Amino acid sequence: MIAIVVSRADEASVCIGNELLSVATWKELDANAYSSKDRLLFFIDDMHIYHDNIDMEIMKLGKPEAVIFASRHSSDSKRRTLSVHPVGNFGAAKFGGKEREIVPSSPRLMLGALRLLREKSEKMDYDVCYEVTHHGPYLTTPSFFIETGSTEREWNDRDACRVIAETIMEMSEAGRAAAVGVGGGHYAPRFTDIALRREVAFGHMIADYRLDEMDEDMIRKAIRATPDARYAYFHGKKGLKYKKIFEDEGIECIAK
Repeated sequence: MIAIVVSRADEASVCIGNELLSVATWKELDANAYSSKDRLLFFIDDMHIYHDNIDMEIMKLGKPEAVIFASRHSSDSKRRTLSVHPVGNFGAAKFGGKEREIVPSSPRLMLGALRLLREKSEKMDYDVCYEVTHHGPYLTTPSFFIETGSTEREWNDRDACRVIAETIMEMSEAGRAAAVGVGGGHYAPRFTDIALRREVAFGHMIADYRLDEMDEDMIRKAIRATPDARYAYFHGKKGLKYKKIFEDEGIECIAK
């Protein structure tokens, strides 16, 4: 079962939730939960980034293989994006979760979602991309966010929210190998390109702006939280100082 979390405190999440209810036939389980085949739709009243251990609540209805958070994306650049990203904090927990704790990722399901987002939005004026790991909540089930942004216009764009809803309902695992991404910018353009062209399924991704906070313990956490990781892709030279840690863990390192 894949659980989908919709936050009533998030405009885009609400819009995506409404589209989810319209694109499938759901069985109402209670006031906040619906099921459709192998999907469970779970509504909460607070912001999902601060709602730790939500998987424990969901388990009362069934054990999820993965938890997907439908969400808005915000940025000063006002970039129109449809994005997916893993969950957790490499440093301080400024936006939910726990300090220096990252959540198990779901690399192959994330890649499946990324591919569908690109396919379904081909004629829309949106960039489709990964984002790097950067906020909560904390949980122990493999998880990721799927988002539309970066302004109120996109949060309430029903076409964009329907693309996300359809992606959530149709996505399946994809990719030949899992990888950790090291370096580059917040929107991970190099890792997005590698994933879509080479079928590499990225789990946790560490942007350049986080590399100075990293240490051996956090690198090992990123590896462990990327199931079946075989590769580490490096974008730029800054992260290469951690290369030996990956190699000691049996991870093949590729500088791009």
